[in-house]
Amino acid sequence: MAGPVEKSALAAMLDSVEVGQEARDAIERLDERDLQLIDGAILTALDREWKQAGLITAGVMIAAPDEYEELPEAFYALRIRALAEAARIETRGDPAVLKTLQIRLAAHGER
Repeated sequence: MAGPVEKSALAAMLDSVEVGQEARDAIERLDERDLQLIDGAILTALDREWKQAGLITAGVMIAAPDEYEELPEAFYALRIRALAEAARIETRGDPAVLKTLQIRLAAHGER
């Protein structure tokens, strides 16, 4: 997401995944800085080699600060989709299935 995080955009994210109330509250607390940090962590874990999105997501979740511990895996999947839509990463496979989705930095991507 570019620009400030709007509550309507976060609400749309929440509507697209099934999450518990704690996860919902954690997502609603996020601001643009948080999204930049999360996206940066995903991008830092990538290079030009294809990697399994589920493994990248798990690694980013494990290394995340405590303030992000309530964020569900589905939220990270949404961030991966947002990065792909912004052409910062490339994907192959079904974006709805992290186990089979592969991702890598776009040829022109920045970290």
